[in-house]
Amino acid sequence: MAQEITVNAELRTESGSTAARRLRRAGSIPAVLSRTDGASELLKLDSHEFERMLSRHAGAQLVVTVVCGGKNTKALLREIQRDGLTGRVTHADFGEIDERHKMHVQIPVVLVGIPDGVANFGGVLDQVRHEIEVSCLPSDIMEKIEVDVSGLGIGSDITVGDIKLDDRYVIVTHADQVIATVEEPAKEEEEPATEDTASADAVAQPELSVKKGSKDKDGGGAQS
Repeated sequence: MAQEITVNAELRTESGSTAARRLRRAGSIPAVLSRTDGASELLKLDSHEFERMLSRHAGAQLVVTVVCGGKNTKALLREIQRDGLTGRVTHADFGEIDERHKMHVQIPVVLVGIPDGVANFGGVLDQVRHEIEVSCLPSDIMEKIEVDVSGLGIGSDITVGDIKLDDRYVIVTHADQVIATVEEPAKEEEEPATEDTASADAVAQPELSVKKGSKDKDGGGAQS
């Protein structure tokens, strides 16, 4: 089970892109909390505190306790948006959850171990899927699922169906989806032999000797 995560927030009254830019310049992140009754609350988060919290957790979808105005709300961090250049969080989207009902979440898959095909045969490990969808109670959401790939040889793979979880979880992603595979090492292409045609065709040419004509008695050169 994921550890307790607290997110401190404040209510905000202004909305729109201009107000959001002002918040970001002031060191805050605009956020929205969607309630189970359909209502929404506009929030702002401390940018440094929120970024630090995210750096300590593997999952993008986390169950958190949003503390705002003296009230605690259990919520799922459903989505975060980041600046394409800086990578900083620009917006966060939370959804209130009912802890009595199961929900669908995307859980990161983390590969552990060094495949036999990589260690002993020079293969290349390729992780095809980085998340799988799971149905479970909010209190049972895991931050990550570790998958041991040490037994993979060249050309073998691990699929979603190979992942075994206990009865608290139902894996929604189709069982035949490949998680990771080990591919053959890339073959180096041999460069076609090139022949220096200029050198091959070149035939040693005799040096041209220029014979100087001897001067005659009148001082004139010999004519050829």
